[in-house]
Amino acid sequence: MSKPSPSRRQALRASLLLGTSAGLAGSALGKSEPTPSQTEGPFYPDLDNDLTFVSSRKERAKGNHLYVHGSVRDTEGKPIPNALVDIWQTDHKGIYDHAGDPKQKDKDKNFQCYGRCVTGEDGTYHFKSIKPRHYGDEKFQRTPHIHYKVARRGYHELTTQLYFAGEKLNAKDGLYKKLSTDDQKLVTVDFQPIALTDKSVQSKLKDTFSESEWPEGITVGQLDLVMKPVS
Repeated sequence: MSKPSPSRRQALRASLLLGTSAGLAGSALGKSEPTPSQTEGPFYPDLDNDLTFVSSRKERAKGNHLYVHGSVRDTEGKPIPNALVDIWQTDHKGIYDHAGDPKQKDKDKNFQCYGRCVTGEDGTYHFKSIKPRHYGDEKFQRTPHIHYKVARRGYHELTTQLYFAGEKLNAKDGLYKKLSTDDQKLVTVDFQPIALTDKSVQSKLKDTFSESEWPEGITVGQLDLVMKPVS
């Protein structure tokens, strides 16, 4: 049997290569083993809804402790369960947990700075934290505030900020002043002593944070949030 000519051998080699490539492409598009899953991380310490306590430390965060709670609802007023609510803020010195902050070395190491929780079936959420401090200089002032980000499939992600009623620096904060008067009312919260809070809220807070007694001087504020459904 005669050997194939050089041109024929080249054609055969090319067809084999094409066949191999096609097989590889087919295997990529066909059945495949699932990508192995692994744990998420790294995380900020204790990324839960109690920012006043870090499990690796013994002391509580310094500052005026508070609870903030509320509901997450849609534009029709229906509660949104299983929404992921993230908050972050400065400590009592006005320092963020951020490598770019030049005052980072002075941050309260007993304060978590970040918090996270998931809304219940009734759309409610609860956090325990401290009142953040203002920061800035003559050119740029930020009044005390808490950052919020809320996410839930089927809704536009909501990013906003909570402001404290009665703060003199509210009037000097550029971001706060950009809001209309009506919008300012939606994100400005009047914190009250725990004794003036509805008994049902007190009961929920006591259960959520396993409080045997209320921390001295703690206040409570309510911020209700509305998410817009994806069209």
